[in-house]
Amino acid sequence: MKSFFLAATAIALNRLDFLQSITDNGSVLLLISSSMKNQDSPPPTTMLRFAPSLVQSSSVDLDCLGSKSRYFRRKIQETVARDPSLAGPLIRLAFHDAATFENGPRYYYVDRGSMNTSVQTGGPNGSIRYELGRYENRALSRPLKVVEEILDSVNDKNGPTGSRAFLCNPMSLADAIALAGSSAVDASGGPDIPIRLGRPDVDTSDDQLLRRPMKRNSKGSEVTTALPSAGLDSDGLRLYFGRLGLSEPEFVALSGVHGLGRHVSLLNMTKDCLKNLTQTCLENAPVLLPFVTESVDRFDNSYFKGLLRWNSQQVSMGEVAFIPTDVALVVDDGLRGYVESFAHDEKLYFRTFRRAFQKLVDTTATTGDLY
Repeated sequence: MKSFFLAATAIALNRLDFLQSITDNGSVLLLISSSMKNQDSPPPTTMLRFAPSLVQSSSVDLDCLGSKSRYFRRKIQETVARDPSLAGPLIRLAFHDAATFENGPRYYYVDRGSMNTSVQTGGPNGSIRYELGRYENRALSRPLKVVEEILDSVNDKNGPTGSRAFLCNPMSLADAIALAGSSAVDASGGPDIPIRLGRPDVDTSDDQLLRRPMKRNSKGSEVTTALPSAGLDSDGLRLYFGRLGLSEPEFVALSGVHGLGRHVSLLNMTKDCLKNLTQTCLENAPVLLPFVTESVDRFDNSYFKGLLRWNSQQVSMGEVAFIPTDVALVVDDGLRGYVESFAHDEKLYFRTFRRAFQKLVDTTATTGDLY
C-alpha cells in the first residue's frame, strides 16, 4: 500500500516534516508523530492507521498532489495580486485547453464497409502549448509562461516542495492550467473552485475542427470548430456547449467571465498592422478594450447587468464592448432569463459558474478527490 510505504519512509528517514504533512488531512494518526518525538517505537499493530481513501491503490499519491496543488494555488493568487490583469488570461487559458474535448464516433474503414467506435479526444491535456500559433489562441503565451514557471518550481526536487516531490509523480501541465484558471477566479473575487487532478499531458496539438460538425436551422448555429466561433447565435451556443455536457444556465454563467477580460482593438495599431493583421500584431496590440468597463479585473456579475442595460439601450459610449455570442444571450428569450437571474443574484451566479467550470476542466481528470 502506497500510504504505508510513505509513512514508513518518513519514519526510516526520521522526516517529521513529511510525516506531519501526511497527518494534516487526518489520514494517519498523530500518535505516530508524538511517538517519534519521544523516540519510542510503539508496537507495529498500533503505529499506523490509514483512512480508507489512502489504502486504495492509485496512479498518484493523493497527499503529495494535495501539497503541490496548495502551493501552486498560492503562487497563482500571489501573481494575480501583483498583476490583476492576468486573471482573465489565466481563465481563458484553462478554457481553451479544456473546450477541445469531443466524445463521439470515429469512423475507419476495414475490408468491407466501415466500423464506428466511440472515442474521447481533446480536453484539458496541456495541448495548448502546441496551439499558440492559432488565431483563436492569440495572447495566451503570456499566461502560459506564468503557469509553466510556477509548475517548474512545484516539480523541482530542489525547490519549495522538493522534500515531497521525490515521493510522487510530477504535476502535469494540464493540471497546472486547470488549477491556474480556478485559482484566478478566486483571486479576482470569484468563488473558490476545487477541482479534480490527475490529467495526463499529451505531446501534440488537439484537432482544430470537430469530427462531427453540428447545425440547426440558422446559419449562425453551425458549429465546426473545437473552440467556439464569436459569431455563433443562441442555437449555436446550445449545440457547442451541449457537446461539453453543459446546461443552458451553466454556459450562460461561463460567459460571464467576459466581464473580467479584455479583447483586441485596432486603436493605435501601426499602418503596417492595419494593412496586414498578423498574429504578431494581435499579440502586441497597443490597446485592449474591456468587455465591461465597470469591473475589468474583478470577478462579479456586472457582465450580466451590462447585457441588460445594452438590451434596453441604456449603455453609454465605451461602457461595454460585447461580441455576438454575448449579445446572443440576451436577445434569446430562453437564455435571457438566466442573464436576469445572474444580474440580480450574484451568489447564484457564483454557484452556477463553479459547477460549470468543474464540469469543463474535469473531463480528463482521474482522481476522485477535489483539490
